[in-house]
Amino acid sequence: MAKSKTKESKPANLDELLLSTLDKAYEVADDYFVTKKSELPNFATDNLSDEFISSLEAIASLCEKASTGYLNVLTGLTIKATLGKKVDVRYHQVQIQRQTDRPAGFNFRGISEHIMYKWMQAHEFPGAKSGWQTRTYERPKPYKLNYDENIGDIKEPFLKCYDQIEEHDQDAFMALAFLLWRREQLREKSKIVMSIPKITNVIQITELFEKHFFFKYKDSKGASRLPVLALYAIYEVLLSELQRFDNKTLKELQAHSAADSQTGSVGDIEVANQDGSIFEAVEVKHEIPITIELIESAKQKIRGSQVERYYILTTFKDHTPSDEIQNAALQVEKLLGCQMIVNGVIPSIKYYLRLLTNPGKVLPVYVDLLTKDKAITFEHRDIWNKITTGTIIE
Repeated sequence: MAKSKTKESKPANLDELLLSTLDKAYEVADDYFVTKKSELPNFATDNLSDEFISSLEAIASLCEKASTGYLNVLTGLTIKATLGKKVDVRYHQVQIQRQTDRPAGFNFRGISEHIMYKWMQAHEFPGAKSGWQTRTYERPKPYKLNYDENIGDIKEPFLKCYDQIEEHDQDAFMALAFLLWRREQLREKSKIVMSIPKITNVIQITELFEKHFFFKYKDSKGASRLPVLALYAIYEVLLSELQRFDNKTLKELQAHSAADSQTGSVGDIEVANQDGSIFEAVEVKHEIPITIELIESAKQKIRGSQVERYYILTTFKDHTPSDEIQNAALQVEKLLGCQMIVNGVIPSIKYYLRLLTNPGKVLPVYVDLLTKDKAITFEHRDIWNKITTGTIIE
């Protein structure tokens, strides 16, 4: 039996280092996840063997059924990615670390319970509270291929993962990022209970929308859909209350990625007459200034139509139209008989909400759209919940 010949590898700031590793691996995973590509990420295929990826895929597929083993592997990968070759993570308990010349100097169970579980919960990844939750993982034996405890369906990929990073010099950090990427995919498919604030104050509702629109999301493309959904929710309520919209219908939203030239739409939001012609339309821009080019593009869309009012709204900070823009909009009205209004999304939302008997009726409609719209990701829904429950304020 080989005895430890080196000092323990536990640094004083271990917890901080482990959390940093997790955050960095999650960033790698998330940067690829927001691309919505289904093929394996190159950070994995360029750095990991096919055999290792196969084992990781098996671990990922069992993250719910064998959640203890799954968190165990995540813990091992995180520790290995943090401490590197100084430790052999197969030796997970202090009492057996004298058998290796690369002892960690601490029990992995504590790390799993106090660091890993809390980090996973904070990122909405449910599962076991520890990677050592069942006794079969707690035996005083290293996780080598001859580990003889019965740990169910996960056993073969579980042991191969440990073997790959210790015997085949595979990259534990990229493996960790790969498992987190797969977990993000699963999280995205799961249903999240959405918060619906019971408020009626126009200013409060507007502030919620504003915080949601301008949060610094990873997926900026999805974020640009949020103002569209908010205005669409408002129109749903407006059509049921305002006489202006009697006998009018709100057309279904087109897919976020669909171009107007392909769908025939004149705007992001369209209110139709009984004969199907467009009565009113709204074009929404996110953090983009209104230009003469946008006015000209809108003019081409509505030429030959019966649109009575056309809005171009933006979340851009300086949304007040210049004299040049105002004059161009007036020319459209003179030429086509369509009133064109250029304004900011936020002031428009305030105005619309004040027209409603109960402005709070907009919120459940918005939440429903957040739940169903394909351009909206878990991140957007999660941030809405955190904003509306006061977990974050910006």
